Amino acid sequence: MSLQRLDRETTALPRPARLIDVARLAKVSCSVAGLVLNKGGGNSRVSEATAERIRQAGKALNYHPNPAARLLRGKRSYTLGLMVASAGDPLRSFLVEYIDVEAAKSGCQVLIANTVGNPKVYSNRFDTVVEDFTRRRVDGVFCAVHHYWEGDRAALLAAHPNTVFYEDRGIVGAPVVLVDRAEAVRLAVRHLAQRGRQRIGLAVMGVTRPEHRARLDGYRDELAAQGLAVDTRLVFNGEPFGLVCAMKDHQTGKWDFPEIVIDRAIDQLVGDNSADAIVAHDDFWAAALLRRLRARGIRVPSDVALVGYSNHYLADWTDPPLTTLDLSHEAAARQMVLMLEQMIHGRAPAPDEWRVMIQPKLIVREST
Repeated sequence: MSLQRLDRETTALPRPARLIDVARLAKVSCSVAGLVLNKGGGNSRVSEATAERIRQAGKALNYHPNPAARLLRGKRSYTLGLMVASAGDPLRSFLVEYIDVEAAKSGCQVLIANTVGNPKVYSNRFDTVVEDFTRRRVDGVFCAVHHYWEGDRAALLAAHPNTVFYEDRGIVGAPVVLVDRAEAVRLAVRHLAQRGRQRIGLAVMGVTRPEHRARLDGYRDELAAQGLAVDTRLVFNGEPFGLVCAMKDHQTGKWDFPEIVIDRAIDQLVGDNSADAIVAHDDFWAAALLRRLRARGIRVPSDVALVGYSNHYLADWTDPPLTTLDLSHEAAARQMVLMLEQMIHGRAPAPDEWRVMIQPKLIVREST
């Protein structure tokens, strides 16, 4: 059907277009038009040609679904909440992007809420965001707030039973998608050993939390598999120094890293214990290590090979470009959306499906 010449009486509506107006123009039933327009996409029972005709009719009539009316009828809002400490966090930005993309494929919109964000505007808003999502009647929630930021995760799950966590395993039995951190370090150590490195160090933020211990386990396991001795002096633990990560100064807009910690890591690993390779906590640790090693005249990779973690886009721009672990954020986002959609439709994951492990990939560049 051609929509180029619309009937004047049909299009000159004295009120906002309704779904029935779109259905009449596209010559389909209201239910079929609703399947296409109110979910933002097609449906397996609607052919692509029919779906496109409905979308064109909606566009011609400037039709916009009324979410308030849907909520009054007890319908889904097709809105999902995403909680992050900060959407500008470089360690979460790719995950935020991919969750939004995958949710759109399901016909959903994503409300992104910063729980920490910019301290010039507000302090921790975790509980406030949970309440706001309740008022907005989101269908479900993704929580990707780092474990070290405050927030009552149990209250979140009580208010929104349809919640999927990313990596934060503070609530026993809660649905969680996480990266196989042990495998990530195994990949790094295996790669370094195959390149002839014998004294491989590990520099991490901490060793007490489960995700930190997983890295340490993977490190030890792969050293043993490669026939290399496990030397505790080659593990640098940043825990005594507090929260050791790249932080943004909101007054200057500059990202900074506590170089004194990096210097101590180099002293312990390279200076005192002759490390010829280091697996860093993340790409920011690796970039800071690269800079401070160079300041001492230690060459990368000739003297010390270096592996990062997360495959942030900065890894391509360091000198030399950084070998790193890709955390497969796209696969994680796809799994999180799939799990949440199943929960929304009343299909709770089986007990062995509450915890989904995503496999990382090694990206080899010039730092090794």
